[in-house]
This record gives sequence, C-alpha cells and structure tokens, in this order.
Amino acid sequence: MEKLKKSVALVLTTAIMISVTACSKGGATSNEVDGSKAAGDSGKPKEPVTVRILIDKSTNFPEDNTVVQEIRKRTGVNVQFLAVDSPDMGTKLNTMIASNDMPDAFLNSDKAKISELVKNQVIIPMDDLLNTYGKNIMDNKGSILKGVSKVDGKIYAIPRGWGFGSALAIRKDWLDKLKLPVPKTIDEYYATLKAFVNNDPDGNGQKDTIGLGAYLGNGSGYQTFYHIFAAYGVPVGRGKLIDGKVTPWVLQPGFMDGIKFLNKLYKEGLMEPDFATISNLKEFEKLWNGKMGAFDYTPNGTTQNWLTRYVENPAPEFEYTVIKGPNNQGGTLRLYLEDSGPWMHISKASKHPEEVMKVLDFLISDEGDKLTWAGIEGKHYKMDNGKFEWIKPYDDAASLRNEGGFAYNGVMNRIGGFSVQLLNDKTKAGLKLANDNVIEDAYLYEVPDIEREKKKVLDDIINEGFASLIISKGDLDKEYESFKKKYLDAGGQKWIDQATEIYKKEHSEKK
Repeated sequence: MEKLKKSVALVLTTAIMISVTACSKGGATSNEVDGSKAAGDSGKPKEPVTVRILIDKSTNFPEDNTVVQEIRKRTGVNVQFLAVDSPDMGTKLNTMIASNDMPDAFLNSDKAKISELVKNQVIIPMDDLLNTYGKNIMDNKGSILKGVSKVDGKIYAIPRGWGFGSALAIRKDWLDKLKLPVPKTIDEYYATLKAFVNNDPDGNGQKDTIGLGAYLGNGSGYQTFYHIFAAYGVPVGRGKLIDGKVTPWVLQPGFMDGIKFLNKLYKEGLMEPDFATISNLKEFEKLWNGKMGAFDYTPNGTTQNWLTRYVENPAPEFEYTVIKGPNNQGGTLRLYLEDSGPWMHISKASKHPEEVMKVLDFLISDEGDKLTWAGIEGKHYKMDNGKFEWIKPYDDAASLRNEGGFAYNGVMNRIGGFSVQLLNDKTKAGLKLANDNVIEDAYLYEVPDIEREKKKVLDDIINEGFASLIISKGDLDKEYESFKKKYLDAGGQKWIDQATEIYKKEHSEKK
C-alpha cells in the first residue's frame, strides 16, 4: 500500500511539472490559442502596444484620420504620429530630449547630429531589428544604409532617400514653330534662347517671352543653373577632386566659363532679368503662364504635378535635353539617396523597439506605401484595368489630405513607390535622362567643421558673388579674383583642407 502511495505521488508530481513546463514554454491554453486574451487577465482583450513617432509635415491634416486608423488596424499597433512643421522638427526633438519625454522613434533632419545622438546614447543600433523585422526596409533601402547611416559599423539611421534628378525642359512646341532643332550643344542652346526671346514663339505679336527661367532664391534655386555649369564640368554646390584637393564648385576650372555664358545671356536679355530677387513661386508662374522657353527642374514638377497649372490651350509641350559644352560634358548632379534625409531613428527610451520596427517596415512595404500616399483602395481611389483613378471627392488634394492621404508617405518613403510608378511617360523619360547623364564630383558625407561654424557666412559670399558676376558690366576676371580672395579668407581655404581630409577618409580605396 505504501508503495502504491509513492507511485501515485510520483505520477502527480510528474504531471504537475509537465503542466508547469508546458505553460512556461507557451503551451496552448484556451486564452493563448486565439491570441485575444492573456493568461490570468480575467478574460479581457489584450491592449495593443502604443508607439509614438515624431515626424515632419509640410501641410496640415487632422491628427485622427482614416489613414492613421487603417495603419493601426493593419499593424495591430496603436501608432501615434507626432507631426511637427518641418522647420520646427529639430527644436521639438531637442525639447523632448531635454524633458526626458522621448518618442519611440523620430525623424532627424540634421545629419551632423547623428553621431551626437549615438554618443549620448539617445538612439540604438538597428541591425538586429532590421534583420528580424525589417525585410521590406532591407529589400527597398538595404543598398543605401551606408554613409552617415552607419556609426562604428552599425546602422543607426534609415534615410528617407527621397530625391529625383533635375533635367532641362525646352518648349518643344516653340521649337517646332520656329523650325529649330532640340539644342544639344551650348552654341545651339544660345541660339535657341535668342530665338525664344526675339522671334515671338507664343505668336501674340509682342516681345514678352523669357528664354531661360532661373531664380537664385537665396541659394535654393541653384538647381535652375545645373545644366549650364555641368556643360563646363562643374557640379553646382559640390566639391571636385582637382590636383589631389577637394575644390569647391566656385573655384573649379569651368566655373567662370559658366558665369561668362550667363553674363552674356543677362546682358542680351535672354534669361530671367530678376533672377537674383524673384521668388521661386513667381518664377514658376511665368512658366505656367506660357512666358518661359527653358527651365531646369525636377521633371516630377515640370511635366507631372504642374500639368493642371498651365494656362495655355492647347497645353505646352516639353522636350528634355542635355546641353554639352566644349569638352562634350553635360548633364546634372548625381543623386546620393543614402545622404537624403531626414533620417529615421529608434529611441533608446522605447520600450517596444520590435513593434516600432514592425510599423516602420509596414510603412515602407508596397501595401503601406499605397495606403499612405493614395489612401484606401475602393474608398479613395480605384484601379480600372491597371489605370489609377481617384474617387470623388478625393481627386481634390485637400479632401484627401483631410483623410490622411499624403500625410505619412514620407515617414519611410518607398523608393520607386506607388507615386513614382504612376508618373507619365514624359516625366519618366526626363528622370531617366537625368540619371543617365550625371557629372563627376567629390561628394562628402561628413560635414567639414568650418562649414558647421561658418556655413551662412560662406553661403552669403557665394550667393552675393554669383549674382554680382552675372549682372556685372565690368572686368569679370578681375572681379572674380576679388571674390575668390574674400571666400578663401572667410574660411574657404579651411574648407578645402578639411574637405580633402574627409574625402581621403571616406574614400580610402582611392589613396
């Protein structure tokens, strides 16, 4: 009998141990099978994890909207987007850091700040999270997770990677009317601009057309000059390796060739006369109103987003072209999407980094990209035999924005995403032309110390000198020597020295 009691006790003990072990290893209980209830929670549904993500915005939209609700539904995460006007994002981030109120993830537009965030242990490396939960991110952006995205060999930042090439658009209908070919050389280009101004291409009997549209915009409009300097081998705004030194664009051979060409256009009235002071919007309006023959800009604007803004009937026709200089150079700047911010970070303060990565991965997925750009299929848009069509009233951008459309598409930005796939053939051709005709540069990921200290001073000298040389009626070479001295003395020489050291470090394979 005593033996029987011991046997029963042993069986019961073993059964209890097996039961405990099964529970500790996630063994199935009625609550765990359907995933809706947690053991010991009195049968209450499990609350979704909340994550907060600081993002930028350029337009206003309701904080609670249809798209964000759908994001929460599809990810199973209570995502709270803290949207701040783009210029205020840095200030907001600093305030949150100082008040110890960090979001789970945040966008940072200052690439120089990344190393500081790592040093101060504000952000965490994402390598393991990306490998486990970031398949869509790695598939779409794995090749650009380099440069400033990495610190000490680990990934701390995911670049937005938003960017498109710039291409020179020419009024093809004006060329046809004046029986001119699409210009391919700098001399043909000059002849074209001269005809656009003097030969009444719009047929209204008045001399009221502009050849080349351009604006300086305190430095924001240099893009409109890319093609001219590229024709002389100069990458606007970037350094180039010359005699072993990284030389800023304003000191490169070819810079003055571009200036002298523009000076000639200005004197002869063949370019925008108010380029130094006119705003970008006012200059765009001249293109939209049919008064401009040539404009260097992103094709996404010229032949895509601006189609409804052109007032002429029939609408203007454009052709994209590359203008080659005397050494058969020409084109535009190379895109470095890995250095195209802002950058997404995951905060060390986050209690749920895995859930954050799952949300970020969803946003960049094909499904998330379509949702955040166009809204919900069947409600905001429809696809009819592969053709995209807005559903009224969401063909109006403001109405869609109120639903959350466009609002979150840039949080992660899928490269080559839905909006790019919907570009028309003319725009795609312009972007391809730009991508296929990039010129040499000496690109830097790291910012030279002197640029951090005196960026505004150096930029002001360049902007002022650039405009003054174009409108000058004096001795250009003499004025240029004065400009160079002023720039070098103000910190330009230090920039060359520091930029060269950075370039050698970043391109050690070229030593």
